[in-house]
Amino acid sequence: MPSPQNVYTALSLISLGGLVGMGVAVGSGVSMMAMAMAEEEAKMVAPSVVEKPSASRGFAASVTERR
Repeated sequence: MPSPQNVYTALSLISLGGLVGMGVAVGSGVSMMAMAMAEEEAKMVAPSVVEKPSASRGFAASVTERR
């Protein structure tokens, strides 16, 4: 039969692992939210006077564009 000291140590290690896992999960969630906010902010930036908003066409299609 395990001693109470061993049981206490095992439960402490298990709970410590759970806390570390929760910290990693929260940190990942915060970083994903920050990245999503940065992407949305980049999308909201208006094009400059030199840039023309274009449809999503590839490089080859933009080369043959007539002016």
